[in-house]
Amino acid sequence: MIIALMLLAHSPSKSQRWFVALATFALAALAAGSAAFWVLHWPTPANPITATLLSAPGAIVDSVKVAQLLGASVSTTASGASAPAADHYKLLGVIAPGDSARRGMRGSALIAVDSAPARPFRVGDAVADALVLQSVEHRRAVLAPADGAGAGITLELPLPAGMTTPP
Repeated sequence: MIIALMLLAHSPSKSQRWFVALATFALAALAAGSAAFWVLHWPTPANPITATLLSAPGAIVDSVKVAQLLGASVSTTASGASAPAADHYKLLGVIAPGDSARRGMRGSALIAVDSAPARPFRVGDAVADALVLQSVEHRRAVLAPADGAGAGITLELPLPAGMTTPP
């Protein structure tokens, strides 16, 4: 660009002005083409991320053991097998008594039964299959048989993403 200005200052000839203008345009087009080339050939990862199959098709997964490995508390019967109805219930939220227990609040839980939408239950309410909500704690709800016989089911809220221990 500086050279073009110097040539224009020293040679007022019309043919040289066209030459300088054409040379300037060619250099600008070459710079724009070079920039476009490098943008289009921007570095990409050598190995794109692909999904992989973690287990063989048809592999049997014990969901109770997986839940225990992930930190969930699952009640078991005397034989060590999980309670038969534990996988039918999912705890989605709790309102634990805390300090308000003195004012008469017993707590409540938001529980989904099978594939039905979640419903709120207060302590003492019948949930399903002759089970009642026995108690509610910070991140846990306990379901027990209404007649008091048999093992109960303890449901726990999953930890929020990125947390390894409860707050």
